Amino acid sequence: MLNKLCLLLLVSSIILMGKLGAQDAVFSQFYAAPLQLNPALAGVSIAPRVGVNYRTQYGAYPNAYRTFAVSYEQPFEGKPSSIGLTGISNVQADGAYRITNFKVIYSYEVRVTKELYARLGLSLGAIQTRVDFNQLLFGDQLDAIEGNTGAATAEDLIASNKTSFDAGAGIVLYSGPLFGGFSLDHLTRPDESLIELNQNLYAGRPIRMNVHFGGQIKLKRYTNRRRPAYVTPNLLYSRQAAFQQLDLGAYFGYGKFFLGGWYRHAFENADAAIAVVGFREGVLRIGYSYDATLSALRTVPGGLGGTHEISMSLNFGDSKALQRKRFRSRFNDCFGMFN
Repeated sequence: MLNKLCLLLLVSSIILMGKLGAQDAVFSQFYAAPLQLNPALAGVSIAPRVGVNYRTQYGAYPNAYRTFAVSYEQPFEGKPSSIGLTGISNVQADGAYRITNFKVIYSYEVRVTKELYARLGLSLGAIQTRVDFNQLLFGDQLDAIEGNTGAATAEDLIASNKTSFDAGAGIVLYSGPLFGGFSLDHLTRPDESLIELNQNLYAGRPIRMNVHFGGQIKLKRYTNRRRPAYVTPNLLYSRQAAFQQLDLGAYFGYGKFFLGGWYRHAFENADAAIAVVGFREGVLRIGYSYDATLSALRTVPGGLGGTHEISMSLNFGDSKALQRKRFRSRFNDCFGMFN
């Protein structure tokens, strides 16, 4: 009962928040959700790619935070253009509060110099906020002795969902095995408030900025055609309103398996240590990660538990029929971590 009340208080604070605004869910396996990271990454493979991501945060509070994402991307053969479709749903308080975001993405690649390329991306879509008031308790439903009386509330429960236009843009530069990118999301500051407030209190969802660098480096001493060996160092800096986070880490791949780790810092405090392990066979790649909390939240009575995340993708550019084509086209492996 206490856990449930805590979750309901959390939902109430989200609904009534003022200048803080809402924050996006960010996957620990951000490389496995490239369209959530930067629209310019749409179509970096030579064939269609389908991705699915699931994240459950703070396992000691079942269903406190759950995030689902799906994506599809398609490059146009022989053309510099690619398209993508993506959707992400963030569910909080056992389903009482849900934010869903759908986007259509277009990316275009240009050659800057002989060795330097740029990819430009634009996303257009909508963001919907919904509250299930049937899962909330109001003051007139509570009794000092009996607790929840089960009586219907007299509150005027209107505007339980709201949909607003959303847009974002990004750019990625790459050369050889390295790349760097920059993106801005929620450029239109979509209004997701469900209760009429003073316009000065809420200015829409804050713009999210991502800056990321990385690459895929072959370990020639240990690699061969059947068992490639590589390391993928990478960095992600995200900022949204007053919130900032920095992810530093890498993963190592050998043959069908890969494993790695990241450290996430929230600038005011250490946030989490992340471990990941994965497997890839043909067009299929599956990854699992666990976030161990390092911040003061780990001292909460009873503990919040860690965060679990699963990713799965089907990259048809990894099929045997297209491997020779990848080799002939000198496919750039710097984006291998996103495939």
